[in-house]
Amino acid sequence: MRIAVDAWGGDFAPREILCGIRSAWDPRYDLVVLGLREELLPLYRELGMDEERFPIENASQFIDMHEHPTDAVRKKPDSTICRGMKLLAQKEIDAFISAGNSGAVMAAAWLGLKRIGEIERPAIAALIPNTQSYTVLLDVGANVDCKPKHLFHFGVMGAEYAKIVLNIPAPRVGVLSIGEEEGKGNELSKVTYQLLKERKMELNFAFVGNVEGHNIVDGSVDVVVCDGFTGNALLKFGEGLIEFIARAVDKVLQEPYAKEALRTFWQRLDRSEYGGAPLLGVEGVCLICHGKSRAKDIKSAIVGASELIEKKILDKIRERLSGLNLEN
Repeated sequence: MRIAVDAWGGDFAPREILCGIRSAWDPRYDLVVLGLREELLPLYRELGMDEERFPIENASQFIDMHEHPTDAVRKKPDSTICRGMKLLAQKEIDAFISAGNSGAVMAAAWLGLKRIGEIERPAIAALIPNTQSYTVLLDVGANVDCKPKHLFHFGVMGAEYAKIVLNIPAPRVGVLSIGEEEGKGNELSKVTYQLLKERKMELNFAFVGNVEGHNIVDGSVDVVVCDGFTGNALLKFGEGLIEFIARAVDKVLQEPYAKEALRTFWQRLDRSEYGGAPLLGVEGVCLICHGKSRAKDIKSAIVGASELIEKKILDKIRERLSGLNLEN
């Protein structure tokens, strides 16, 4: 398999990206580096990398974090992001990873890749630490406005993703709402609830009804679906809360044994343990990494992408969607 990584994506590119690629090398897959070759070669020499092991796909442009996503994608066809999506669309690579402008990654995917089956809205899935493992939350930013059928599809895709990354045969899936009762929530959550309830026997997961925000971290649900506006706000709040807790604990705990006892716990909260969030619903494995990604994040994203390829995430989503036609 071939996995391409955007060398110019993120706040610490390209050095941290290359360090992550180098540490992720494995004979099971080929790692392709997207970027301006003449600027990458000096770093290659410095880091002890070679083009035979890490081939460079030359891209003469890159999209800045502050550029308007759709405009940038249209104006910069030879950017690392657009080149990566083109290679993915042409089946020249099996996965594309970027820590760059996430809006541009989504726009390039939207314009350059086909959707799986009847999927209208691809979704970004994030892993949120809970008391036992992780909870898959989607969408966390690809779609501000959603229809009930979009959230229905998110449930199907999120369940297949959970089966692979969390090794759960029958994931528990819930709809994010303001109460567990069936009639609670806004129009979107209430209609989504009914859609899932009516098709319960056809689904590839255990529908558990409405869930509240605290259920995301208490281990009572494996997949939570919501619109991208809500999911992104929730994700950003969680990231800020984790950083706040980490700083506070570091100030309070000074004894070495105490820090050692917390090490495993902090690993679960560390986003670099899983690296990137997949964009589910498009015909290609595409992972979006945090803009502040370091080498460890990139390495984890590469390992995660290889697992999604090996376990045929696209085929499984395609298979589960067959026969689940929705009219509205």
